[in-house]
Amino acid sequence: MQVTRLKSLFSQGKHVYQNEGSVSLLKRGLAFASSLIFKYQTYYLYMEPLEGLRLPNEVDIRPRVEGLTFRIVTTNREADELEADGLEFRSQVVNAREKLDKGATAFCIFVGRDLANIGWFALTQQATYGLDHLPFKVDFSKNEAYMAGLWTNPKYRRMGMHMYGYFKRLEFLQANGILTERYVIVKGNVAAQKVGALRGTLPFQGPYAEARYIKILWWKSWRENPLPPGSDSEQCNAGA
Repeated sequence: MQVTRLKSLFSQGKHVYQNEGSVSLLKRGLAFASSLIFKYQTYYLYMEPLEGLRLPNEVDIRPRVEGLTFRIVTTNREADELEADGLEFRSQVVNAREKLDKGATAFCIFVGRDLANIGWFALTQQATYGLDHLPFKVDFSKNEAYMAGLWTNPKYRRMGMHMYGYFKRLEFLQANGILTERYVIVKGNVAAQKVGALRGTLPFQGPYAEARYIKILWWKSWRENPLPPGSDSEQCNAGA
C-alpha cells in the first residue's frame, strides 16, 4: 500500500509540474509535508437540499468543447477499463486507488484524453475516509451524500467544466435517491465560494456554519459555529 501511495504522489507531482509549473509544485509539496505534522484550517460548511429540485436541460449546461466525454467511475476495475480506452485519471489524483477501494465515486470530464475536471462523492461513511479525514458529520442513513475533491485542469478553466460536473453529480444523486448533499470549502478559497454563488439555476444556499480544524500529529479538534441568519450571502460573496 505504501509503495502504491508513493507512486501516486510521484505521478501527481509530475502532473502538477507539467501543467502548473515548479512554483505550484513546490507550494503543494511544502503544504503536504507540513500537514502531516500540523494543520490549522477554517472551513465554511454547506448543505444543499435536493428533494424536488428541477435541474435545467443538460444542453444548456454542457460546455461547447469538442471531444468532451463524461464518465462515472466507482471501482478500480472500471478505472482500468477506462484507462484501456485511453482515459486515465488516477495518476493525476492523490490516492485515487484508495478512494475507489473505500467506495468513493469519481465523476470525470475528459477532453480528448485530458482529464479536464473531477469531483468525488461519498455515499457511505467508509467512503469518506478515502476523501479526507475531516470529522465532518454526514447522516448517510437519511440519504445524505458528501462531496469533496473537486479539481479543474488549469488548461480548461473558465470553460464551464465545474458547472457541468456539478450538474452531472446532482443528476446522479437524484437518480440514487439522495435528498441532501454536504460539503466544505476552505474559508480562504474565495474562488470556490464565488463559483458556488454563480451557479444560477443550480442550487446554492450559502454556508450555514464555520468550522475550525486543528491537527497535531494524531490529535484532532473540530469545532463548528453556526453562522448568524442572513450572513450567508455575505460569506459566499466575500471577495467577489
